[in-house]
Amino acid sequence: MGCLRPGFFIRPFYKMMLGKQISLKDMESVDSEYYNSLKWILENDPTELDLRFCIDEDNFGQTYQVDLKPSGSDMVVTNDNKKEYIDLVIQWRFVNRVQKQMNAFLEVRTPCSL
Repeated sequence: MGCLRPGFFIRPFYKMMLGKQISLKDMESVDSEYYNSLKWILENDPTELDLRFCIDEDNFGQTYQVDLKPSGSDMVVTNDNKKEYIDLVIQWRFVNRVQKQMNAFLEVRTPCSL
């Protein structure tokens, strides 16, 4: 039996539930500052920024580095690979880093109370 529950999810969350690809445009409504930074990279030459295929993550005050691809911390983001970098950042931010939680959410089957 299905039921409706009041609630709101961000567009990337709906796309994850449907197994659809999350795009840069989806990020705009979630974090406009981050979106603008990634859009700037896409529209400009990121070479001078010395970006790498890795992300710094914070876990309760402890910062650690996550490679977006194998040996990502050794790979510089260039004009030639910046689209891949942006795609991997979005994949990490909205999918990989919350995959366990999303799987648990999708597995939950609770009856609706009237």
